Amino acid sequence: MDSGLPRVRRSPATVRALVLEAARELFAEQGYAQVSTREIARRAGVTQAQVFRHFGSKAVLFVEAAYRPFGDFVTDYVHRWAEQGHGANTSAHDTEVFVGGLYRLLRENHGLLGAMAGSAAGDAPELAAATAQFLRAVFDRLEGEVALESGAKGSKSMDPAYAVRFSFALVFGVSVLDQALFPLDGRPSQARTVEEMAGFILRGASIPES
Repeated sequence: MDSGLPRVRRSPATVRALVLEAARELFAEQGYAQVSTREIARRAGVTQAQVFRHFGSKAVLFVEAAYRPFGDFVTDYVHRWAEQGHGANTSAHDTEVFVGGLYRLLRENHGLLGAMAGSAAGDAPELAAATAQFLRAVFDRLEGEVALESGAKGSKSMDPAYAVRFSFALVFGVSVLDQALFPLDGRPSQARTVEEMAGFILRGASIPES
């Protein structure tokens, strides 16, 4: 029955936000394969057609829901890095800021970590391809900044492509395995974990002078 009340027309930005929120919840609860776009649309209160209109496919929606916060974090970090200029004596602090921010972001999205870990495993080729394409663009941007920093400092370090990807893998892996890495009665604080990861990255990326 028609209630007689006018329908509220939601903006594209509102629809997109509703879909992303519903997708994050469902992917965290059930994983990627078990969630359908129809179920996401139902929870978001939109039509399935709107889901596809905004995201094109379930794989792209997953990448936007799970990885876009990481992409936004990197964009903001790189912008601030470029503003302060390369070559300043702040490498240790900058690395700790990056590691700490990424670690907190992943911890805040802990429910999605399992699904994120499986997104690059190849079980769903379309999802693996979408994940790889998104992360490649993010890593390439970080790689360029690392190369500029090394050049400005005149320091000898490992290949920026490996440095960036290994750093992400370290923080991601620690986030996924957080509770399994240390005994419950001896777990370090998050601050200590961030400090040690940042130190490990800095020492690992530096090549000692021969």
